[in-house]
Amino acid sequence: MKVLILAGWYPNHSNPMKGTFIREQALALHKAGLPVAVFYPFDEELKSGEMKEAREEGLQVYRANTVGEGNRFVGRFASYFRSIRMLERITNDVQPDLLHVHVGYPAGIIAYLFTRNHSIPYLITEHMSYLQDYVAKWQHRILLKRTFEHAQRVLPVSTALQKQFTSWGWNVKTKVVPNVVDTERFQLDRNASKEGVHLLFAGNMEATEVKGLQYLLPAFAQVLRNQRKDQPLHLDLVGDGAKRKDYEALAQKLGITDSVTFHGRVNPGEMPGFYQKADLLVLSSVKETFGCVLIEAMASGKPVLATACGGPQDIIKEKTGLLVPPESTEALAKGMQDMLASLQDFDEVKIRNYALNHYSPEAVARMLIEIYEEIR
Repeated sequence: MKVLILAGWYPNHSNPMKGTFIREQALALHKAGLPVAVFYPFDEELKSGEMKEAREEGLQVYRANTVGEGNRFVGRFASYFRSIRMLERITNDVQPDLLHVHVGYPAGIIAYLFTRNHSIPYLITEHMSYLQDYVAKWQHRILLKRTFEHAQRVLPVSTALQKQFTSWGWNVKTKVVPNVVDTERFQLDRNASKEGVHLLFAGNMEATEVKGLQYLLPAFAQVLRNQRKDQPLHLDLVGDGAKRKDYEALAQKLGITDSVTFHGRVNPGEMPGFYQKADLLVLSSVKETFGCVLIEAMASGKPVLATACGGPQDIIKEKTGLLVPPESTEALAKGMQDMLASLQDFDEVKIRNYALNHYSPEAVARMLIEIYEEIR
């Protein structure tokens, strides 16, 4: 079976983290023996209207910039039809049996419009936490309803996202399939030597403040005030964005700058080292459809503290970490204190095995191939 992945997001040089989980899924299917190609029509590193084809990590990848200039509304529809023309050429080359779309808006809409005149089935993996914001607008809702209802399957990455589809009353066949995480990149650290206890945050610092640092930093300040002097704490923050300077100012105002390090955006290859150095990962998000950093930390054998903000409820179990309510400084502070008091109770081998059994490339590829076979 040949699969063409139509990606709404995909990594490029200027943003190597964008849609990495889509690339990881494509690689997982490729390693499982399926012929896989990728079409990413929204690569703004290319000139408008340009398309390039290359082998990337064994995958045939078609990149294009179909986004036009000028009026946003007109530009979006122009992008749809440019993408459809390019998709016709690519499907002639690839001859896929199936289109696997990632992100309903706008990539799913392109698949829906394309398959009105082409007899290729498609399914959609949905990642977008703010999909409901698009559905709330009538001009998007009309196309999105048809897009999802015509898909052979809709695969939300979490139960929380699946519940959104149920609430809209649409006639869609859903099945939760988690994101792939390249678990082999992350290993147990048998030679850890560090002073004190290190907590790790990894995420963006954008103006939306969806990652919850406005709650995490004051919570960490509370924990520091109550911490034993013989157990020094340090919070490592990996990520960047428009709010970084504000968070640095907040850390200074809270008097915790000696116990906090802002590392900025780092190369993906550096992340395993951060997980190995950490004793605990904290995810403080207001909203999260999945939470790849949780799996990466668990694959490194680290317990995780997360807010119950959507995706984490599917991931965190009693033996892997702790869930606390979102948007609460007090809940985060108590969660950190509880986990710091019980770090010795977590088994790093069991945590890593849980991640491998549920989120490794092999585990997710098996789930997807079974679904593909059902559709054929």
